[in-house]
Amino acid sequence: MQDTTCNKESSMEFRSPAWGRVRCLFECPIMNEHKWAKVPSIPADAFILDLEDAAPAPLKEQARARVVEYLGRPEYFGGRLAVPRANGLDTPWGRDDLIALARAGVTTLMYPKIDTLDEVNEVISICEENGASPELVASIESMRGVLDADAIFSHPSIVATTFGPGDLHVDAGIPLYGPDGTLNHAFEWAKLETVFAAKSQGVAALSIAFAPDLKDLVEIRRQIEGDHRLGFTGYCSFYPPQVPIINEVFTPSEEEIARAREIVRVYDEAIAAGNPAVQLPTGEAVLLHQYKDANHLLARVDA
Repeated sequence: MQDTTCNKESSMEFRSPAWGRVRCLFECPIMNEHKWAKVPSIPADAFILDLEDAAPAPLKEQARARVVEYLGRPEYFGGRLAVPRANGLDTPWGRDDLIALARAGVTTLMYPKIDTLDEVNEVISICEENGASPELVASIESMRGVLDADAIFSHPSIVATTFGPGDLHVDAGIPLYGPDGTLNHAFEWAKLETVFAAKSQGVAALSIAFAPDLKDLVEIRRQIEGDHRLGFTGYCSFYPPQVPIINEVFTPSEEEIARAREIVRVYDEAIAAGNPAVQLPTGEAVLLHQYKDANHLLARVDA
């Protein structure tokens, strides 16, 4: 993928360093010529080539052929990640999607609504039988998926997950929005469950914003910033004006980078001098966890 400004996340190692740097994963309908033509100019770090929600049933086979075509045209994405999303194996198209993508040499595959580790094994097995061993982006969009997330993410092929409240609210029978029109706070627990299960195993975790009005960028920013504080490493989007906000929120500022360098410098100098009491020039104490956070942030900035 192209070199991008680093992701802010700072406290873990990722199975895939490339996915650890993904701030925005953008979904664009491949069968919509007008929207698809905008892909090269959208400043996302990765793109979903969708065979699921964005491909109507009568166009599934045509969309599959088009995705296979663009897997062979990486220059269209400017060296950025291009990730096909297959239909589920519980649909008439899922198995054929996996076979076609595997035979096309897919290296990263997005799979929707994963409920169990057995399902992950089945997806990977079909791909391997057809000549591919792709990394997997596992979408958590059901109650069972949330509850089994730790087991699901234990599969070494999984490098990233996306959290989907749209399908989850239907599965759980809870409203998508609260009385004030913001995303239902009941999703906070499910988000944390997904983030903790993912990051504890080196899996990048991406969320998505939902609002009654996608053009309400104030509300969208509020959700993005809130999910960043919950520990998500990046964000999904299908609305181009959201992308700059996502990139901003998940990119460290110059001030944050400068502070991290100062923390590392002062801490290293103090320890080398045998001084256990580490302070910045302002008198602020520097604790070990701050030093570790600063080192991780700089490791990705300087990568």
